Amino acid sequence: MDTQNTPIHIHLWNKDFWKLALANLLLSISVYMMIPMTGRYTALHEFSPMTRGLIMGSTGIGLFLFGPFVNYLIQRYRRNQVCLYAMTAVAIIELLTMQVQSSRLLTGQHLVYSLIALRILLGAAFGLSQMVMVSTLVIDLCESLHRTEANYALSWFGRFALSLGPLLVTMLYNASVAPQWIYYTAMAITFFSILLVNRIKFPFKTPEDDVHLTGTDRFFLPRGKWLFLLLTFITVIVGILLTLPLTPLFFGMMMAGFFLSLLAEKFAFADANLRSETVTGLLAIIAALLILLSDDRLAVLFISPILFGFGIGIIGSRLLLFFIKLTTHCQRGTSQSSFFLAWETGIAVGLFIGCTFLVGRPSTALLSGVAIAIVALILYNLFVHTWYVEHKNR
Repeated sequence: MDTQNTPIHIHLWNKDFWKLALANLLLSISVYMMIPMTGRYTALHEFSPMTRGLIMGSTGIGLFLFGPFVNYLIQRYRRNQVCLYAMTAVAIIELLTMQVQSSRLLTGQHLVYSLIALRILLGAAFGLSQMVMVSTLVIDLCESLHRTEANYALSWFGRFALSLGPLLVTMLYNASVAPQWIYYTAMAITFFSILLVNRIKFPFKTPEDDVHLTGTDRFFLPRGKWLFLLLTFITVIVGILLTLPLTPLFFGMMMAGFFLSLLAEKFAFADANLRSETVTGLLAIIAALLILLSDDRLAVLFISPILFGFGIGIIGSRLLLFFIKLTTHCQRGTSQSSFFLAWETGIAVGLFIGCTFLVGRPSTALLSGVAIAIVALILYNLFVHTWYVEHKNR
């Protein structure tokens, strides 16, 4: 039987790795905080649905702007410095966003264009920092036999930020904290992540002799295109859900679902069929969305978010390893960037769809998520899984 072989037994003792993982968590929390903050601002100012969708989803454009240049940048300059500059840019863009939103000088189309531009720049800076971090820095810090474990652990830190960022914002809003102080909090979190990366000593790597300005190396894995499409499809559901009015309890229970998926990988899926995690995760997502449509308050408050976090967590872990196992020699970093791009692209597309076409219609939004999950389930079972088994290299 083809089993999972999920690397849930983390044996990393490298302190610098854990500094990098914490920096990844903090940076991701800061960026995910911007989703509910920007969504709240566009709702309060009564932008049209299309305008809200363009503002919220435009980060997906920025994610790809520096991708073709990543390999050139880390060969031409110190790789940790490239990451630090990108992280600093995230903090500056957060500051500019706060100033634009509080300014009375920008109105109408000028305000809209400014917000879209800032969201694109945020996606570009976050994308560059993450691609350098997951494709290069984490690999530099670990010996070859621990790299899969390191990729696995680092991705989980970023995954927890998906619930921690919105949780922090909703709690601060419920506590009547002024919006500018929430922005200051996001910037402070980014600042601490910068300090952590700055304190890590990365080994010097001799630049390659022939480096092209653009390329797919450390950016996009062409042979993983079907996995990219599948993961993007699934995380569209996450983006749609983030456009709905969710409570701090929902995000807290979503984190509990993440922890539950970690335990399930260790005990329930350790020797299970290779297909089982993705199928189970999608079924859990479908169940979570259907429960949100019910009138059972206890199930809506607790069971649904736990199931949703469980489903997203277990799918993320499995597809991350699928990306790694598709790679040939020296493509591990490229596979990690592809996974990150698929994850974030899906969320951006979901934000656009939710704000543009599903605003004010939560039931339709949830049913749309169910439909997308069913299509993803069919796509995975009828094509993607078989294709993966035939094309994997590890």
